[in-house]
Amino acid sequence: MYWQPEGSDVVDVQEFANPLATALHDYVVGPGESYATLGECRRFREFDLLSFDLVVERPQRPVYDIRPVESLTVCFARTGSMSFAVLVARPDFPDTPHQNLMPEGFPACICVDDRPWQDTRSFYTAAELMGRLSGWFEKACQGELHGAGQPLDPLFLPDTFNQIILKNDFWEAARLGSSLFTWAVDKEAQCIFIGGSRPSSVAGDDIRLMAFHCAIEPQQMKRMKRAPRDLGQLSDFLVNAGVDFPSLLQQSIKDWVNGKKEIGDGKRITCLLVTMPQIDPTTGDVGTCETVAFVTAYSPGEIGEKMGFLLRNVSGEAKEVNFLPTVGAHVSMDGVRDVPVTMSFVHKEFDAAGAARLSGEPHADERRIVMIGAGSAGSAISEILARQGLFKWTIVDDDTLLPHNVARHTLNNQFVGRSKAMGLANRLMGVRDDVDVRAVVDNVLTPVDKATLDQQIGDAELILDASASVPVSRWASDLSGTARRLCAFFTPDGKSAVLMIEDGARSLTLRDLETLYLREIFMNPSLADHLGSVDRMQYTGACRALTNKIPMASIQVLSGLIAAGIASGVRTPDAAVKIWTMNEDGVRITPVSGNMTTMTADGWSVVLPAALIDELRQRRLTALPSETGGPLMGMFDFERRRVDVVGALPPPSDSIGTPSSFTRGVSRLRTDIENAAARTGNQIRYIGEWHSHPVGRSSRPSGTDLEQIRQLRDAMELDGLPAVSLIVAEDDMSVLLAGTRRLSDG
Repeated sequence: MYWQPEGSDVVDVQEFANPLATALHDYVVGPGESYATLGECRRFREFDLLSFDLVVERPQRPVYDIRPVESLTVCFARTGSMSFAVLVARPDFPDTPHQNLMPEGFPACICVDDRPWQDTRSFYTAAELMGRLSGWFEKACQGELHGAGQPLDPLFLPDTFNQIILKNDFWEAARLGSSLFTWAVDKEAQCIFIGGSRPSSVAGDDIRLMAFHCAIEPQQMKRMKRAPRDLGQLSDFLVNAGVDFPSLLQQSIKDWVNGKKEIGDGKRITCLLVTMPQIDPTTGDVGTCETVAFVTAYSPGEIGEKMGFLLRNVSGEAKEVNFLPTVGAHVSMDGVRDVPVTMSFVHKEFDAAGAARLSGEPHADERRIVMIGAGSAGSAISEILARQGLFKWTIVDDDTLLPHNVARHTLNNQFVGRSKAMGLANRLMGVRDDVDVRAVVDNVLTPVDKATLDQQIGDAELILDASASVPVSRWASDLSGTARRLCAFFTPDGKSAVLMIEDGARSLTLRDLETLYLREIFMNPSLADHLGSVDRMQYTGACRALTNKIPMASIQVLSGLIAAGIASGVRTPDAAVKIWTMNEDGVRITPVSGNMTTMTADGWSVVLPAALIDELRQRRLTALPSETGGPLMGMFDFERRRVDVVGALPPPSDSIGTPSSFTRGVSRLRTDIENAAARTGNQIRYIGEWHSHPVGRSSRPSGTDLEQIRQLRDAMELDGLPAVSLIVAEDDMSVLLAGTRRLSDG
């Protein structure tokens, strides 16, 4: 039995217009003749139909009632613009996974390839199609067809159909049984929006759409095998599934009429939404619940008239009233069997869960993140992450968008002169309305409304510094609380991006990660120009009105890398520092890791990377039996009374080391210090000295050491700075600060 639709004609294969249809015919009568037998060729409207019998390799006890020989009809659009469809005409063909949901009156349609047709059409062959057909039946016999998706087959869609878009507030309204608000953005209502409330942007009511929703309990239904073609068939299916559809529809139409929505002229559409579970026909397990839509051009009043409880107003009075209720009416669904319904595509509004699925994220992340800085970095990074279903956002920035900002910002000219924070908040709400975005127009270092800022910080689980400001990063690091801190920025030349993420326990703070980052620049030859020269321009006549010349293309690339790093980094409890550098060959990534050691001296914290301690100990071992040493480079923070030791320069060439002393030389010393500072963007400077003690000596300072720290203190006081001296011995290390000695814990 082949599918032989009314109006089709038997034709010769030479009359086929679709090349793949012709190729499949030639394969059946040629290489495939041992397991396929040609039936007939037909022409049906704008389709070529090839029918043949296929020998199926099946086990002794197949899971489904698949016969040894199945009769198939493969339909091809003559233009080749649409995919083929594989139909099995026998009425008792079993219900299996991977079948397309077809309208009533059409045969079963099996899905042998779920790839987009536009991606495969150019290289699809008859041999591949036959292989997929044989493979489908073999898997069906073995029960290895997984998934029970029920897509509409594109070959048999009506000429016009609607796209139904369910707003995020639809589900709560449907759960409560509340009225649904519907609207369209085009006069033909090709896209119908359905939600629980009227959006502020929707003013008119020219196209009136009644949306009706019902849900089917999973344990009470069988899987829908055929898409109803009229309202009567839809009612039969729902009633059999345990839904009192006639009563629910009648009440919904009465509410519609009582709400005076059938009064006057204008286009009316009825949209019937049905939420049904996806049930595996083999196991009976319930998967996800899908909402499908059935749309008819009949108005609710016209449907009520056909059901028998409304009467069309033909009296000539109250002409604006189209329908009136009848008294003692007998309600029946028999009259609606000529009301056609079209199954339409249903889309859920873009939300965090959908964004995460589309982006390949394991799940949406609903943690609140406070982002400080709504500039080029913050605007691009936040939008990328919002489109991936990540975070609820609070944006803090007191700056205003100026014309030159538009070159590298996601906001456009319409926002010039407005708050960056407010503009970016509106943009993120336009991406998805569940970002729950808040805007705080304030400066974190000098807040006007500190109470509001503190409250927003207190609500956050993550804090992202995207300000490209070292003081802001350190401010964020020093904030009390358990919220995990992140820092992201571009280098001034726009060729590199940097991301720092604290560990979950905050044992490594942003300050610590900054030291590790600067040490990497200090040590790594490939980063010699990382913070190098910058091409700047004036954007007004003011001498300080300077901005860096960076193309938006670089901003997009680097922002994407940072956003990907944030998305993966916050899923793990580990700290991370990553540097991405663009060049002509692509992007080089430099990961940075390490631990920190903190010692104290005279009320100051002296913080060193563990790698630096290892380096100094190795230098000591290499120099033995003589002592060695050299200049230290790092940072002072007087407010926090903290010294970060980033690295140690090699001893100048005129240095002298003996088994009992070390005298640091001065050859090229100033040049080496200036070069090291410049390499890190002048974020580090000379802070003091280190030297080693010989074998058998502890790090306890000698009289000579104390005299040297006093001399160093006197020299550093000229710049208003304390002096730091590290003493590295065989088993321990000491720190002296401005002449006051205090042993470290280790």
